[in-house]
Amino acid sequence: ELSVASLQETVTVTGESPVIDTSSTRVQQNFKLEALQEIPNSRDLWSLLAVTPAVTMGRIDVGGNRAGTQTGYTAYGYSGQNRVLVEGINTTEGTAGAGFYVDYGSFEEVFLGTIAQGAEMPTPGVQSQMLGKSGGNKFQGELYQDYETNGMIGENIVDNVPPKFLYDPVSNPGGNIRPHSNETLKYRDSNINVGGPIKKDKLWWYFSYRYFTNSVGQPNFIGPIAGKSFDTSLWNPSGKATYQINQNNKLVGYYQWGQKTQANRLPQAALNYTSLDGTLKQVSGSWIYKGEWNGTLGKNMYAEARYGGFGYYFPLLANSDTTDPEVFDNKNTLLLGADQKEQTDRRRLQATGSLTYFKDGWGGTHNFKIGGEALFEYGWYGYTQVASGNERVTIASSGVPSQVVFYAPTATQVGSLGDGPSGNLLSIDRVNTKDFFVTDQYTVGRATLNLGFRYDQYDVFTPDQTQLAHTFPTGINISAASCSTSPLFCETHYLNWKSIVPRVGGTYDLFGTGKSVVKLNYGMYRFNPGVGVAASANPNQATKSITYNMKAAGAADPVYYTLNGVGYTTNGAPTSQALAGSITVDPTMTQPYSHQATAYLEQQLTEGVGARVGYVYYSVSNQTGTFQPYRPASAYTVPFTVTDPSDPSNVLTAYGIPSAQASSFKTDQVVQNSPDNGTYKTIEFSVNKRQSHNYSLAGGFGYTWQHDFPYGYPNTPNGPADYDFTTYSAKVSGTYSAKWGVLLSAIYRFQAGQNYARRISVSAPASCACVFSAASGSTGSNTNGSLNNSAIFATPYNAFRQDNISLIDLRAEKTFNIGPTKLRAFIDGFNLTNQYAAETINTLAGANFQQPTAIMAPRTGRIGVRYIW
Repeated sequence: ELSVASLQETVTVTGESPVIDTSSTRVQQNFKLEALQEIPNSRDLWSLLAVTPAVTMGRIDVGGNRAGTQTGYTAYGYSGQNRVLVEGINTTEGTAGAGFYVDYGSFEEVFLGTIAQGAEMPTPGVQSQMLGKSGGNKFQGELYQDYETNGMIGENIVDNVPPKFLYDPVSNPGGNIRPHSNETLKYRDSNINVGGPIKKDKLWWYFSYRYFTNSVGQPNFIGPIAGKSFDTSLWNPSGKATYQINQNNKLVGYYQWGQKTQANRLPQAALNYTSLDGTLKQVSGSWIYKGEWNGTLGKNMYAEARYGGFGYYFPLLANSDTTDPEVFDNKNTLLLGADQKEQTDRRRLQATGSLTYFKDGWGGTHNFKIGGEALFEYGWYGYTQVASGNERVTIASSGVPSQVVFYAPTATQVGSLGDGPSGNLLSIDRVNTKDFFVTDQYTVGRATLNLGFRYDQYDVFTPDQTQLAHTFPTGINISAASCSTSPLFCETHYLNWKSIVPRVGGTYDLFGTGKSVVKLNYGMYRFNPGVGVAASANPNQATKSITYNMKAAGAADPVYYTLNGVGYTTNGAPTSQALAGSITVDPTMTQPYSHQATAYLEQQLTEGVGARVGYVYYSVSNQTGTFQPYRPASAYTVPFTVTDPSDPSNVLTAYGIPSAQASSFKTDQVVQNSPDNGTYKTIEFSVNKRQSHNYSLAGGFGYTWQHDFPYGYPNTPNGPADYDFTTYSAKVSGTYSAKWGVLLSAIYRFQAGQNYARRISVSAPASCACVFSAASGSTGSNTNGSLNNSAIFATPYNAFRQDNISLIDLRAEKTFNIGPTKLRAFIDGFNLTNQYAAETINTLAGANFQQPTAIMAPRTGRIGVRYIW
């Protein structure tokens, strides 16, 4: 019997989130799971950075040919002081790099903050945050497999490399670049992800495993080893457990291991190799772990706390046991002999916590957050040899040996997990960090203020050390020492930087519709010294060295190197040395800082389409580096001429210290501030269209004017100074739902080639009777500076520009339903137009000036499947 039912009504409310964020001033790129799976790339952090607006990559990955090798990057002109987080754990290597090759397939979301970051971010660079997947109440998983073979790879060398560099057995047997030497020979990427409940609604688990391997051509493997591939393999197991204690409290545990193997790593990417003896073997491991508690403390309050760690062991071992000197031959662009046998171990223990409180009132709506962290970072370093025979000779562009560096061992053993903590690596550096921040996102009417400040304290020190005894070939002795025999090797604190910095931003909804928003932001950022300052100041230097100029040996002179039957010896007093007692820290050294100011207008153009135009001002000041202040530029009083081998009409003047006076100018090193200041100004435009009418689209363009010291602040009148130069880039990506259920995903990337100068490796003539150097400090994000530098600029830095990068990548994917499971098959095409670009080149004057040493890979195909249940 059916009775009359009561009146029922169902109301369905639908709506999309706003296109324009009316409250945040931070510029951030978000990659959710769908995007992570759809983007055709090499499945790593750097491939995501490569499609992020305003980010410029040092090298370009094409179809995974760069996977497993870290790539440098800049954002808005600056490349240092980045922060890389995995599950909230700081995995930054030093102060800028990523210390981990993570399992890309294990992540649910990735966030990349590039500019205008709030008080939660301590430093001015890019902040990356990778969040792992979690198990749920249903057992589910995914199998992923893709591969490439050389038959799926094109060719772009023959028609593009300058003929004088291109090898041909008949017309140019002396050419160094061989056809096909930039191609991928093999590529495999396997991933399994599984997760589910241990107890439903209470305890979940998740596990992922990835194995990756590739073999790629190496253009600077020439002569007898031409055609030898550069091989990389990575494997990562990771796991996550989640325990819901009750409705308001949750515990999370996480662990990931990463192992990397490269059989023939290059110690000098700009030189060529005729033997694998000059390459390095790497078998290194890294790890991340954490325990975390999340708690809801009331309807307006949320808290989280975590403890974890990150670390790695990183040996680089020469592939030869020769004791002949290592040679950097700048005339013929060759590395001869063998390189280092060394290891770096790092640990960073860390505890973090924060409390968030929402308050509707007090003149508006407030979102308060207070948090802090404590990080305890260790670095262990040591060499049994820095170069074969612990001696490195540099041959100048003229073909004459110009410099010799002698090294001393600083490790009793290298190559094993735990060598650092076990005491085999004898140079040890520490930094302890404590910080906290307070923020308030305050909204009233159409305006939102993002207010905050943060406090940071860095305690930089070296613990007790042990020094090995050694005698250099020139007769200088190093005595065995420890804290018990010398106070130099006792625990020493160099810096205790404390700072408070402001962050303030504001947005204003111009018409109250959420469609036209002005955003302004200002932030001051202090630098993280990392363990690098302690490493620079450590009297027990990891790389103990003495550097000399060279000259032809007389009858009574000791011969340290012989070339073409001529013996060479040291020329006068050392030009630099890194030994105990010769390195100090300026007690007045202060903390470097950066200013950032941004102004943006964001506008919703149509439903689902938003655009942004803006200006970014970025500066860095007061940077630190290692200099020779007792050997100042004013000491270089003897001029001599240098002829540019690539342009004989270009005659330059260099300066040396009179040999008779050189010993009176000490080579002691001081870690100090320098006026190595840089400014970076960017205009930027971007547009974003959400998925509708079967397609989505996003794109951005940025142009940056830079004023900086590309080779560090000069310590001599010979060193290059500051220059004006530019960079610009454009990124466009999109998806299209085509017929028959095919999803197309495309990416276009363009970036201008980097500016560079032609350089001359200089050897002072005998007639000068002088000691020559082009020393500069390695400061900030610049890694070119060196107290051992012997090259000068023959042209301004902006005289040349490397090849522009322009490439298109495309994925076509089709999903097949198999019962309750799905099979997604895809085919990728990378660099579809088969563009050519020399990514790195030889910048030293001479016959090999502008020879490519790394070439962008040609058109590349890949196929793969993803099975999901």
